[in-house]
Amino acid sequence: MTSANITESPIQTRELPWMPLGEGVSARPLHFRGDERTLQLRVEPGVRIPLHRHDGHVHALGLSGRRRLCDGSIAGPGDYVFEPAGNVDSWDCEGEEPCIVQITMTGRLTYLDATGGDGAWTDTPKLRELYLTWCEDRGVAPWANEAN
Repeated sequence: MTSANITESPIQTRELPWMPLGEGVSARPLHFRGDERTLQLRVEPGVRIPLHRHDGHVHALGLSGRRRLCDGSIAGPGDYVFEPAGNVDSWDCEGEEPCIVQITMTGRLTYLDATGGDGAWTDTPKLRELYLTWCEDRGVAPWANEAN
């Protein structure tokens, strides 16, 4: 059974443009549903994702590149990482190739400042609005599936 707002046709992700999120970081939003979002995140070599907290759960599957997680372990292509709600982490893209990670997550993601206090944040409605504005500004038809 499918929602009237969801298509069963595949999204050809390799053909989609990357939406810039910050220096060396971009995304391809794929799906929005309530508080849940699925996206591909691209992080360029040498870029560090700063310390942040997840208020919801995160499922991350490595598609390419190597991520050095805050515990020192390496997550590469095909590796799956689950982060429970409340997890605080950071990670680096290592090597010569960009890290591309497919992520499904819920809740707010809040970056932490040098004192551990809350800084910038995003959540599903905020990312959705950024995505729709980015598409409109470029004359690109939105490709992400949406469900209520």
